Amino acid sequence: MKKDILSVVLVAVMLLSCGCGAEQNAAEAEQTSQGAQNAAVITATPAPTIAPTPVPTPTPKPNYLIDSTFSVVCDDYVNMRADASSQSTLVREVTNGEQVELLSFVERYAQVKVLSTGETGYIIGGFLKPDTDVLGLSAVSAPFGVTEAVPFNYTYDQMLMDIDELLVAYPDKLTVESAGQSVEGRELKVLVLGDMNAKHHVFVQGAIHAREHMTALLCMALAEHWLADGIPNPSVCFHILPMANPDGVTLNQTLQFNKAIQEIYLNDGSTGRSVLTGAEYLSEWKANIRGVDLNRNFDAIWDRVKTCPAPSFSDYRGESIESEPETKALVEYTKKYDFDATVSYHATGSMIYWEFGPNSPVNEASYSLAEAVAAISAYKLEDDDGSSFGGYKDWASYKMNIPSITIEIGTRAAPLLENEFYNVWLRNRELLTTVAHWVEANAV
Repeated sequence: MKKDILSVVLVAVMLLSCGCGAEQNAAEAEQTSQGAQNAAVITATPAPTIAPTPVPTPTPKPNYLIDSTFSVVCDDYVNMRADASSQSTLVREVTNGEQVELLSFVERYAQVKVLSTGETGYIIGGFLKPDTDVLGLSAVSAPFGVTEAVPFNYTYDQMLMDIDELLVAYPDKLTVESAGQSVEGRELKVLVLGDMNAKHHVFVQGAIHAREHMTALLCMALAEHWLADGIPNPSVCFHILPMANPDGVTLNQTLQFNKAIQEIYLNDGSTGRSVLTGAEYLSEWKANIRGVDLNRNFDAIWDRVKTCPAPSFSDYRGESIESEPETKALVEYTKKYDFDATVSYHATGSMIYWEFGPNSPVNEASYSLAEAVAAISAYKLEDDDGSSFGGYKDWASYKMNIPSITIEIGTRAAPLLENEFYNVWLRNRELLTTVAHWVEANAV
């Protein structure tokens, strides 16, 4: 991890702000939505599509119930409540280092039993660390030794090194393609798992928002997990793009201003778009290096995106549809294969978005897929409120008629802290298996 004066400032700021009881109160108060933009009612109708009635997927036993105790990781304490709600009765304060047993996940909460007292209740799931290494992979590493709440970075360069290791370890099972290049010329690497001539194909992408870069590590870990298991479903070929916005991720992690970013920063400040300064401002960066929010740049009723008028750290839709090379790369790659489903990973909310536009067969299929994923992750299914447009999932379902979902992994606001990855991994590690089973049962 690179360290300079700005990054040191950021670490200090984030450590002060992660303060357990105070942080949980803030986390419980967060109300996230997938980029709520405006309340316009969608009137456009996608092209008619004929889709099979989704076949229910049997509900498997959640495999996040592992044979391990967990420790609470925070600076002071976290609130344990009687139910999975910030409005529920406060049972007690669980202090840093106390050991608990994980009983279940419910949306952003984990139901736990305190081992020293036998008391049960619910705490925010991102404060838990398993006492054993639950990743079990060799090439892709994660922060399973963390004992305090600290910022997390998984860099583009580290991703490239991990990809090289996987190519050496699984030469017959892994192919790496380039979907295109970013503004600054970084390759948008796609890991293709399995047979290119397989009957079914699924696309998974992460880190389209810069500050949500923990999703890149998750995508890489999922890829190795699938490869290490020997491609359990050979009829399904997965295409995984771990980092769709590598320039933005690098800016968010290195916290280094250049002239163009400085101009965006000054404009955001003068127009009231952001009151943050210096490193704090860059730590909130979502856009690509040109200040375009890539997940507002797709041809999905783009004209209704509520946008700021100029490049910004967040929510600027761009000068036109697919104005950015990263957006064009995702569109062209999606059109290159006959995908049966797409999964987009984002980082805040512990929920699954499945719907876009009016009722349609593809929405029904997306809902069925979301239900299957919710069964193994305990994430909440979130309806479309008719206010968010221009996203990748929206375009894939609305224009391409591909069943598509967006999974929000975190329990707190991005950028996520290191110890959040334990909760994320346990709830997502069987994602590929679940999606493969769904595709085999439902794809035409």
